[in-house]
Amino acid sequence: MREKIKLMSIGKKKPKNLVGWSKTVERYAPDMYDLLYGVGEKDSLKKVAEFHPEIVLVLSVAEDGNLKNGLRLVKEIRKLSSQSIIFVIFNMLDNEEEVFDEYIDCGAYKCYASPASMDALFHDMYVALNME
Repeated sequence: MREKIKLMSIGKKKPKNLVGWSKTVERYAPDMYDLLYGVGEKDSLKKVAEFHPEIVLVLSVAEDGNLKNGLRLVKEIRKLSSQSIIFVIFNMLDNEEEVFDEYIDCGAYKCYASPASMDALFHDMYVALNME
């Protein structure tokens, strides 16, 4: 049996429904991922440096309206774990394509506007990991 892929979710606060997310991951990719969670920038960067997750999912970047903080976070993740594949999910955006391009230029693999399609997200994770 092969080793599970480390999938780290990063948010501003602890997720309310970890069981729901775990079930979603299992439904789309049974027995494939070890889930990690980072809460806030400091905790998240520490865990990225320690675990070097294959995939990092940055959630709700535009939640506080400060896109520059999210860009800085993506750049720091990239520095700490250059092999990590970074996906970013935004809440509402005005200039969606422009913002997505800026994040991709800073090291994100792909960006989504919330609500993100789980089918698309998991498909893109497979593609990014060269599993398709």
